[in-house]
Amino acid sequence: MDFLFNTIEVSKLEKSFDFYTEILNLEVARRIEPEEGVKIVFLEDQNKNTIELIEREGRVKPIEEKESKIKMGFGVDNLDKTIEFLKRKDIEIKAGPFQIKGGRFINIEDPDGVMIGLYEFE
Repeated sequence: MDFLFNTIEVSKLEKSFDFYTEILNLEVARRIEPEEGVKIVFLEDQNKNTIELIEREGRVKPIEEKESKIKMGFGVDNLDKTIEFLKRKDIEIKAGPFQIKGGRFINIEDPDGVMIGLYEFE
């Protein structure tokens, strides 16, 4: 069995698209509109790991809990430089930095409240 992608339902596709491409440096693999009111974009990292963002007109509920039940982890080369970049982009650090065995990390959120961990390993 091969892993294909994660799907995240978003409230505003273009706002989420900007976040995932500008902040997390993902690139567009493809865009489709399979039916009226549905917009989908597939984004990939350099290893071809894929995230599907899908906007369904009028169907997305915002995350109502304080913390999302979804968390994705991304590796960064330098956490200090990443924190400075996030500050310049007005992205709030929700938690951290935390020390872990072999590295450290911070948590941020996407525009719909999906938790994202940014990890630096030694």
